[in-house]
Order: sequence, then C-alpha cells, then structure tokens
Amino acid sequence: MMKKILLLAMMLMLLVPVPAQAASEWEEAVTVYGAALESDQQLLDATREILGTEESDKVEYVYSEDVQQYIGKDYSNEVLKSSIRIIQESEGHGLDITVDESMGDITEITEETYKNALLTSGITDAEVVIGAAEDVTGESALSGIYKAYESQGEAIDTERTQNSQEELETISGISEENSNVEGFSQEQLNKMITDIKIEVINQGGDLTEQEIRDIVDEQMAANGLDGLLSQDQIDRIVVIIIQIQDSGIFQNEEAERLKDSAQNLLDQITSSEAFQNAADQAEEIGQDIQESSAWESFKKAASDFFSSIVSFFRSLFN
Repeated sequence: MMKKILLLAMMLMLLVPVPAQAASEWEEAVTVYGAALESDQQLLDATREILGTEESDKVEYVYSEDVQQYIGKDYSNEVLKSSIRIIQESEGHGLDITVDESMGDITEITEETYKNALLTSGITDAEVVIGAAEDVTGESALSGIYKAYESQGEAIDTERTQNSQEELETISGISEENSNVEGFSQEQLNKMITDIKIEVINQGGDLTEQEIRDIVDEQMAANGLDGLLSQDQIDRIVVIIIQIQDSGIFQNEEAERLKDSAQNLLDQITSSEAFQNAADQAEEIGQDIQESSAWESFKKAASDFFSSIVSFFRSLFN
C-alpha cells in the first residue's frame, strides 16, 4: 500500500506545471532597423521604444541590397522603415511573433502570415517583435530577421528566404483579391496553408504535383474555402508548396521541427477572435471549418492521460 501511495505522490507532482526554461542560443538580442531610420533620429528613437531594444542588443540596419539578396525585391533605402528585434531560442521553444502597431500599422501582413513565412525559411525557434513608428506595408521586416541571423554567424539559405517571401506575397495577395468575398478571411487561408504543410510532411515530404493538388483540395474544403478561391489562386498555392518542398524542408529532422512549430501556429490561429469570427461567417453561408489537427491531438492526449489517472485510482482500491 505504501508503494502505491508513493507512486501516487509522484504522479501528482507531474501534474504541477513547471515554467519553461528555454535557454537562449545567442548571447544577446539583435535589433535590425530599416535603412530609412539611419538618418532619422526621431523615427529611430520611436522605433527603439516599440521594439523594446536594450543597450546590450546587437544593432544592425537592413539595406536595399540586403532585401535584394534575401527576398529578391528592389526597394530604395528611403522606404525601409519596418524593423525587428529577435533572439534565437533553443530547439523546442517555438516561434513567437509580436507585431506592435502602437505607433504605426503593418498594413498588409498579419502575425500569422509572418509566422508561416518564417517557418518556410527554416526559422522555428525564436522570439520576434516587428514594428514601425508609422504605417508601413511590413514586407521588409523579413529581411531584417534574416540579417539578424547572418550577423550572428548563422548561414541563411536564400532559396528558402525567397520561397518564404513568395509565400507571404501569395497569402497577402489572395487575401486582398478576396477581401470582399463573403466567407473568406486571411485567418482561414493561413490555417489552410499550415494544414497543407503538415499534411505534406505526414505523407513523406516528396509528393507529386497531383498529390499536392489533392491535399490542397482537401484542405480547402476543411477550412471553408471550397468554391471561394479561383483556379488561378489555387494554382499559385500549389506552386509555392512545390517550391517549398523542393527546398527539402519537408523531410528529415528539420521537417519535425517545422511540423511542431506549424502545429503551434494552428493553435494560435484557431484560438484567435478573428478566426472565430471567420468560422461563424463560414457557418452562416453553409461552410464549415474543421478544428486544427493540433487541437484534436491535444484532446486525445488529454483524454488518454486522464483515463490512465482514473484507472490508477481504481487500482488502489481493487
């Protein structure tokens, strides 16, 4: 009996939550400002406040040549105003992104879209703040994140960063094109893209175009977007998924890190107020958005765990 009581005590200790202690992979955070701030002290000071930059941060600027290198876009330094602060975390921490719009709006890109794009580039474990002191589109922020990694001596695969930019543009472009389509939301589209990535990984990460198209069709229906996307928009999604697959990120250990972070993103999307509103709208027009696979997995794991607890208590009195 005493052994059973000790075992019970140990199990109860496991139920007590323990704070995560994710160690930083870098000695300091990195703040990367848009090039336009280098000659505008007032804008620089305001942006520093938004990002929470500290004296110990490593500070860099992202220039037009960096944007060309990382995402293949031509912007003059004068328009590069969106800035970032990032610290790389240990594996398993996950990717946390905060878009601070307290002084200026990021007009075209949501937190979820940034996160989806960064996962495509291979960045899965980091704390990121993105912001600007005046309204900006926010496209150059990704370049700042990639420059932060290179400033810390970490190699950046430009094939993947350009894929991530194309994915970002695909999501934001389709969202703009469907802004007046009843039942459509960027939250649904982000969830659909994330679900597609996870399913491609689940099926081995080396699929034919037709197999990818089949997954896209399935996830359109699962996310209430069936019949809302044009054939051209569907084709653009298929193309970007093929490009991401060709980069190799859907295979091996890297794929598992991506999958874990993607499942966290699904939870973030489905728990957001914007997604709940989208789900309600979809229901009104006869569509249905299925719950994320991550949530379904969690519910099953929780059910199995508590079933084992009940069985244990029963065994004490048998």
